[in-house]
Amino acid sequence: MRRALRAHLRDVIAIAGLILAGLFAVTVILINQRAVLPNWVPLIGTDRFALKADFSTAQAVTPGQGQSVDIAGIKVGEVGSVTLDNGHAVVGMEIDNKYAPLIHTNASLLLRPKTGLNDMVVEVDPGTQSAPEMKENSTVPLSSTQPQVNPDEFLATLDADTQQFLKLLLANGAEALDPAKGRDVKLSNALRRLDPFARDISRISGALASRRQNIANSIHNFQLLSTELGNRDQDLVDFVDSSNAVLASFAKEQTSIRSAIHELPGTLKETKGALKGANQLAIQEGPALKKSLPGAKATGPALRALRPFFQQTAGPIQNQIRPFTQQVASPVHHVAQISQGLGVSTPGLKTGFTRLNTGLNALAYNPPGTGEGFLFYVPWLNHDLTTNYLLQDAYGPVRRGLVLESCSTAFTAEQTLLAEPYLRLLYQLTGQPRTSNIPGCS
Repeated sequence: MRRALRAHLRDVIAIAGLILAGLFAVTVILINQRAVLPNWVPLIGTDRFALKADFSTAQAVTPGQGQSVDIAGIKVGEVGSVTLDNGHAVVGMEIDNKYAPLIHTNASLLLRPKTGLNDMVVEVDPGTQSAPEMKENSTVPLSSTQPQVNPDEFLATLDADTQQFLKLLLANGAEALDPAKGRDVKLSNALRRLDPFARDISRISGALASRRQNIANSIHNFQLLSTELGNRDQDLVDFVDSSNAVLASFAKEQTSIRSAIHELPGTLKETKGALKGANQLAIQEGPALKKSLPGAKATGPALRALRPFFQQTAGPIQNQIRPFTQQVASPVHHVAQISQGLGVSTPGLKTGFTRLNTGLNALAYNPPGTGEGFLFYVPWLNHDLTTNYLLQDAYGPVRRGLVLESCSTAFTAEQTLLAEPYLRLLYQLTGQPRTSNIPGCS
């Protein structure tokens, strides 16, 4: 034996090298094919989770070609076998053990091509976590699987007219996109002009998505408000009656209000001039007041030094000067009467303030009896304005009103819709009833 080995040593080494090269080649092929050996293969075998699924057809499903089983686009296993049972295909799958707990009993499977050559892949929807986990060697029923639908099968379901219309659509589409006439470029330019619109729509959709909860709360609150208003019909009637009474009272005094408002422009003009003069005075007084700060600081010590003088002059002011002022009060009163003519030099300002005073007196006057003055209805007016321009509605400011429709107006509207069909959508959105829905209209 040793003599034979020595004689054929080169041949033995060559055979051993070929065996090692073959094993290396097999290993490389298995690695590139991502093959997983069964668990009965010693050392390198792998235990996997077996799962079966019934399909009405297993077209293009070929075991051993590395066709994968995916969950959310992630490979979790491979197709292991395909058999026929009672007229339908049974596809056996081998799932990695770490992904097996993801598949539940309400899972659904879909056959779909991964490439244009119908390289099939089994897409798994694992189901909900509330359902039990799928047990090994379980079979997913036909009701939870969908096979691949080929385009010819889809087109075969269309009737003859639909197929003819589809042919016309494709033919006209080819003519509409004819490159020889430059129509493809025109369509590309038109689609490119839609890009800003799509971008703005995306921003609006994003803003609405971020404010979805706020919109839902607004709609819910508006529903609660509408329900509450519907339960308080009498309160609304009383509010409308009170508003009508308030507006009627204002209407009766419209002449006085108009006269007072007519005098307001002149008054406001004079006031504007006075405020401008006061502004100029304030501008000039700023530096002057800053310069007077030293004098103001010296005023305190000066007043303290004047206290003895004030104490000495208190008696003469009380006993001599006060009686004198009482005696000259009457002559001063007559002087005031004489100076009344000076008011002629400022008639506009005096008239404006007089009218304004009259208007304010009229507004503040509270007549005797059960009636109330204008100021009593000011809160009602404020409440009416707040109600009419309230911004708390779900879709912005809402102006409320009442629309009355008779048989003749409903008939006229329907005739108008026959003549102008583009108004039909607007008429349907308003919810106006048709003549057939109005009792008494034939």
